Amino acid sequence: MPPPAPVQPAQVVHHHYHPQKSPGVAALLEVLPAFFQIFGLGHIYAGNVVTGLLLMFGWWLVCAVNFVLLFVLVGYITWPLCWIAAVIVSSLWAASSARSAK
Repeated sequence: MPPPAPVQPAQVVHHHYHPQKSPGVAALLEVLPAFFQIFGLGHIYAGNVVTGLLLMFGWWLVCAVNFVLLFVLVGYITWPLCWIAAVIVSSLWAASSARSAK
């Protein structure tokens, strides 16, 4: 008697619907919390959680350095310039990430 043929498992297909991320929402999630010194939420919304967290904690490190620079009066110039640059770059980057999210 020949050995029984191996049983092949049925093909399981999972269909997950991922709604497209809005670049405008991603940019707003970067700009609005920035007034409270929080960056990275737009990246987290776009699906880049690690990038968002690195941006968030990296910004807080920049704030700490600028706080120390306040004591030599340079921080009054560098902190606003860093904030403006971070708002512009992070919001454009988050919008781009949302556009390319699958």
